Amino acid sequence: MFDKLKLAAQAMSPANIKRGIELSRQSMANGGRLTEEQMAGWTPEQRQQYEASMAQAQANMAAMADKMIADEMARRVVHGPAGDWLYGPLPDREGLTDLSMLGHWQSAQAGFLDTLRNPFGRKAPPPPPPRPPVSADRDQQLAAERAVRDEARTPYLAPHRIPVVRTRITTNPKSHVKDLAGWLGAAGLSARPDLVYGVYRVPDHITGGFGIRKASVVEWEVVHAAQPGMPPSPPAFVAGFSARDRWAARRPGEPSILDEDLGLDYLRAAGLGPERCLGVARLVDVDATSGDSESGGTYVMVGVTGLVVFHPVEHGGGAHAQLQSQRPLQVLPAPDVHIAVLNWSDVRRVVNPRPDHRIIVPSPFPHLPATGGELLEAYLGIVGVRPQDCYSAQVTCDQPMNILGGGQFVTTTSTESEPAADGQSRPRFRGGSRIVVAYRDSADYVEGRERWAAYQREALRTTLENRVAVREPVEKQSKLDRGVLGAVLKVADVVDTVVTGEAVDEPFKGLPTHRYCWPPVQ
Repeated sequence: MFDKLKLAAQAMSPANIKRGIELSRQSMANGGRLTEEQMAGWTPEQRQQYEASMAQAQANMAAMADKMIADEMARRVVHGPAGDWLYGPLPDREGLTDLSMLGHWQSAQAGFLDTLRNPFGRKAPPPPPPRPPVSADRDQQLAAERAVRDEARTPYLAPHRIPVVRTRITTNPKSHVKDLAGWLGAAGLSARPDLVYGVYRVPDHITGGFGIRKASVVEWEVVHAAQPGMPPSPPAFVAGFSARDRWAARRPGEPSILDEDLGLDYLRAAGLGPERCLGVARLVDVDATSGDSESGGTYVMVGVTGLVVFHPVEHGGGAHAQLQSQRPLQVLPAPDVHIAVLNWSDVRRVVNPRPDHRIIVPSPFPHLPATGGELLEAYLGIVGVRPQDCYSAQVTCDQPMNILGGGQFVTTTSTESEPAADGQSRPRFRGGSRIVVAYRDSADYVEGRERWAAYQREALRTTLENRVAVREPVEKQSKLDRGVLGAVLKVADVVDTVVTGEAVDEPFKGLPTHRYCWPPVQ
């Protein structure tokens, strides 16, 4: 006992403490490795064992660092400086694999100082300075940036592509689907579905008057290859499907379905190919309130509540009634159809970080498309999709989300206005999170998708297929299911509401996460 106390006293002597500190400093200065002085007297076997242990530790740290970086890259949609601005810098591999205590101490010190500067979380680096503006005029600057992007896109375009025309119209919020069907007839397009890529409800909230709750108009965009002046034809036929209804049979753990899967099932039942389809379109709804300055609660929720399919009125017959009588259906992905789902949301957050404001001009990242419509056009042109092969071409949404991101008190007076399709300037909240293109596949399109992958990698520096949640497994309990709060509606009433496009007061009440296949079958 006395000997142990004596040894402890010797170890705690000022001379030995000073010696220990000096050895630690030498080790830190030596990259975390022991010095020759510390290893004096070691046998060759001991040195060999030490070197092997250090090499294994270095390899383990390198593997862990590579996994962390790979996981972060797999999460990212936008790469390069734009990605660093949006998500923050990538993990530092050199720092993660540094065995020295000095390196870790310096890293921890830098992190502590950053926390003091930014107590509410790490801030992304500022974007690089934009290119010198071509013009002080906003529209001219936008056109100049678009011209540069078009030039960069040219080497990737399909050799025999068909020109893409996007025509936007305004409709009545209470009857917008019916209004679009009528417009397709008046424009002569309902008689020429072979010239139509698709249609989509523009996922923006356009307000008017006081407050942000009510929409003044609803815009639809028609993507086509037609020339003006075609003779009018009858209005298009519309088949509607509510996301609250169980159209597909799914057990817990099985893949859910895409909206477009159900639309394709309907078209097969009706005996219609893409050349007889005017568009499979997700039905986008908006629920918005400005709250008040005291209680807050401002939100603009945008999400999908159903599906509509447009085709010529003389086709289809009783296909919808037939499917309804056979519910729940199997609804499997069509083997001869490719459905591309791209993440527009992250790109939009870069070029338009405030949904209640217009896009930033000049753009800090001018290589990225300014709008979802531009990105959709790029996909069609590079892959070379022909309208007679196309079932759906949309800038749309997925799950309901507050596009304001929370924490904002927004009014119509603080929201920037923009001309709608009818030329009238109105306050606009800009939404949209997905680009969806569904088309009959072929060998030409396989080559086209290779060009698209190269364009993403080299020009856009994006991986737009990341984080799009395609056919995720059905859960035991839907995240958005409201239980007893869910609306109990008759199928006929729901279908009528979807087909006419009639607005409802609480569009997302009772809406399941897994559309068209909830609740699961047992």
